[in-house]
Amino acid sequence: MKGRIVSLGYGLDGDLMVTLSLPRSGMDELKALQAEDIDCTVKKYRQKRSLSANSYCWVLITKIAQSMRPPLNKEEVYVEMLKRYGQGDMVSIRKDRAQALRAFDYYEVKGEGVVNGREFLHVMVYVGSSKYNTQEMNIFISGIVEEARDLGIETMTPVELARLEVA
Repeated sequence: MKGRIVSLGYGLDGDLMVTLSLPRSGMDELKALQAEDIDCTVKKYRQKRSLSANSYCWVLITKIAQSMRPPLNKEEVYVEMLKRYGQGDMVSIRKDRAQALRAFDYYEVKGEGVVNGREFLHVMVYVGSSKYNTQEMNIFISGIVEEARDLGIETMTPVELARLEVA
């Protein structure tokens, strides 16, 4: 849940004391845990992408796939959109450990090299859109919208896109 740190201090035993401001709706759940040991994770809040934005992304990807001659598989179009507008980074991995690339859903070998007698693969790895925050999803969908428009595919108006939180 979204909240704020109100204060930080130390208890008499030297442990860190944190006071949080949280929504009322969490009261019953927190009361039930009051006397229990709990796992705690505190991280900066990031607005999640909306499911309607994700749905629209797939609508456009499907239309783009169907507009191709011959028609493409929508997964192929999705991967191409990840390459063009998605989140990713270049990594180098020892060639003898290339099986570790299975940890990535989407990757593309860009080249090879040798350092200190060891062979490496240079790989562009892409993050699937299911892991995107709102800003990353906005960038991704904006690129897909432009691709669709270039192909003559009707898209939402800027006002409708803004409702999806897509600029």
